[in-house]
Formats: sequence, C-alpha cells, structure tokens
Amino acid sequence: MNIGIDIDGVLTDLENYIGTVGKKYMLENNLDFDEEMHKNTIYGFLSKEDSHQFWDMHWEKYATTIKMRKNARNVIEKLKNDGNKIIIITSRTYDSQIIKDGIERQENMKKLIIKWLKKNNINYDKIVFSNLNKLKNCLDNKIDIMIEDSVSNIEQLKNYMKIICFNAKYNQSYANSQIYRVSNWDDVYNIINKI
Repeated sequence: MNIGIDIDGVLTDLENYIGTVGKKYMLENNLDFDEEMHKNTIYGFLSKEDSHQFWDMHWEKYATTIKMRKNARNVIEKLKNDGNKIIIITSRTYDSQIIKDGIERQENMKKLIIKWLKKNNINYDKIVFSNLNKLKNCLDNKIDIMIEDSVSNIEQLKNYMKIICFNAKYNQSYANSQIYRVSNWDDVYNIINKI
C-alpha cells in the first residue's frame, strides 16, 4: 500500500507545542490566548497578526527542535518492512507567513524538514511539499491510506482513500464513520494491519 503521512500534528505533537510554547509566548507579550479557540482550531491566537508574530519567531526553532511522537520511527520502519511505500505529504511550506516571506524562506523550510526527517531517522520513499489542498498530491501518488490531523484535509480526502486521524482537541468534534481515530503510533500500525 501507499501510505501518506502528514508531519505537523501527526509526526509531531503540534497541539502540545502551541499549548505550551505558544501560550507562554502570548502571556509574556501580554497577548490573549484563547483556550476555547485552542481546543477548536489548534491555535489559541486571537488574531492572524499574533499568529504571524509568534511563528516569525518560532518557525525555525519548531522545525529543528520539535520532538517526534513516541514510536513513530519504529512503526514507520515496520510499515516499510511490511512492503508499504511511505510518502510524507506536508503543506508546512505553504503556510501563509512562509509564502509571504518569499521563495527563500519556503526553500529554507523544505531543507529544515528534510534535515529533521534525517535527524529522526525516518525511512521514507518520497516527500511531497503540498499546497493547502492535498487531494491532488494524494491522488497523483496513489495514496491508499492518509495519516492526517487536519479536519479540512480529512474532508478533502475522505472519499478517495482511507483516513487515519490523529486525535487532538481541535479535531474531536469532527465525527465521520469513514475515518479511523488513533492516539499513538502503535494504534496506527494496528489499524493499518486490519485494513
């Protein structure tokens, strides 16, 4: 099978990063952090300006130091050994702030992603730097199963492939019988074996 894997929120725990580093940043800068918004949209920033200000200061640190979710590398290795093709599909380089800052920042982020994957010994067959609409990239790469956390991406993809959704506060209200929910990478492996 061709297995697509998102990075932020799937290989990493973006929700926890925003809930700790983002919240601390907002409080230190006397900016409002909305806990309810964080539960529903991953971010707790009340304005796009606050979000851009935070990521201007933290994108590079996040991209180089964020820890991988527990057991992700081992499960991906097992999936490869089982004969599956692993395709990383990320839209991180298409974040509005990165695009606004130009091609140089976009290319730098691509390099940081590849370096982070190498540092974490992730064995993959291909990486796709997707735009915010992942459907075309998933179809072009004949993805059978996509591991995702974003509700908008799941909505785009659910009728074309199996979806494994990494649980997070911001996607808890999304209910769909077509998706499989997981809380860790061992769950991912077990579900893929059942599929």
